[in-house]
Amino acid sequence: MKILREQLYNEIWETSLVSVSKKYNVPYSALQKICKEADIPIPPTGYRTKVEFGKPVTKTPLSVSQITEVSLPIKRTMNIEKVDVISNNLEERINSQTKNMDDQHPNLLTFLSVSEKQRILLAAQQIKMSAENAQLHKKIVAYKYVVKEWNKNDSKEEFAQRSPKNYSKQPPFLAGVVSNETLNRVYRILDTLFRQVESLGGSINDDLTLQIRNERVSMDIVENQDVIEHVLTKKEAQELIKYEDDKKRFSWTSKPNIRKYDYVFNGKLRICIRKNRYFKDTGKTNIESMLGEMLVELYEQSEVVRIEREDREEEIRRREEEARLREEKRNLFKDEVDRTQALQNLAMDYETACRIRAYVIAVEEKYIEDGLSDEMAAWIEWANKKADWFDPTIARRDELLGVREHEKNEEQKTLKNTGRFWW
Repeated sequence: MKILREQLYNEIWETSLVSVSKKYNVPYSALQKICKEADIPIPPTGYRTKVEFGKPVTKTPLSVSQITEVSLPIKRTMNIEKVDVISNNLEERINSQTKNMDDQHPNLLTFLSVSEKQRILLAAQQIKMSAENAQLHKKIVAYKYVVKEWNKNDSKEEFAQRSPKNYSKQPPFLAGVVSNETLNRVYRILDTLFRQVESLGGSINDDLTLQIRNERVSMDIVENQDVIEHVLTKKEAQELIKYEDDKKRFSWTSKPNIRKYDYVFNGKLRICIRKNRYFKDTGKTNIESMLGEMLVELYEQSEVVRIEREDREEEIRRREEEARLREEKRNLFKDEVDRTQALQNLAMDYETACRIRAYVIAVEEKYIEDGLSDEMAAWIEWANKKADWFDPTIARRDELLGVREHEKNEEQKTLKNTGRFWW
């Protein structure tokens, strides 16, 4: 059948390539080839998941082309109605399956919606190890160099005990704690988990931590070591012989530091995602059989990380608010002190003005009976002007002294005969 190129583009981006393949009973690979020939872009892996989770996505626009319609090779024995019936039956089986899983695990992923929980449980049930010859995830391929370089420069002796706690500086993820022989196995386990997380809308960081539900989730992976009695090397035996000889002649000689035990990697892995919860190889089971549980554990840890992050952010907000309130109180106190001191200074100037006026009145009463001389009248006028200059309620500008800054303290306002003028 023939279909408009634009219609095919819209249907693929509104549902998925798989859905359109089932709808028209076109083999998936054939539909892929048709889209490539007609230059119809296909949604990237995880696109539908991000849409369903409400995450931002970018839709690749349909390019301009002379091709207006494409031909779909549909089998005559399969009509559209039958395809729809098959799709509906498949959806019913999936819903029934996830419901049973939800009933079996009521205490898992309780922080998610029902549909999100079912998606993850279904993915956990269907997860399978990637093929041994499959290309590893690009983040793993790039990270291999980090581990290789660190291990090459590791200063610990051969057969020394190796764990993250035995290093003064924390080594990179996987470095120093997994043997070279076991690293490829670890990379395949991670590759399987990473691809499943990405299909659910997550992503992988350069340091091989995961972004799940917008939270950074990490895991610890170590290889167990067997403890065996240390066998002296030729060099150590020579050091002991030399020590015994030196001890007879010198009291200060010290015994060489030779460890009692050797630690040998045994290929058994231990993976920790949540604190004090481990997945490990045993005599009956291996970690590869626990990938589904590990996938669920990664999502459980994302909730732990979210709660811890929000608690930290809340604590930071609380401290910042307390600091803001303390600073606000300090500023209020400082302003209040400044205003109070200014008030005192104003009151002292006003008091000085009142004393000057009282004194002028007393002088005026003394001399008024005999009649004020021109000189005394001029002095009284001058003194009253000085009182007005001191008085902050009048704040008269003096011809020579300028404007008095009443709010300043007495020391700052004291008149000094420095020979300098205000103008």
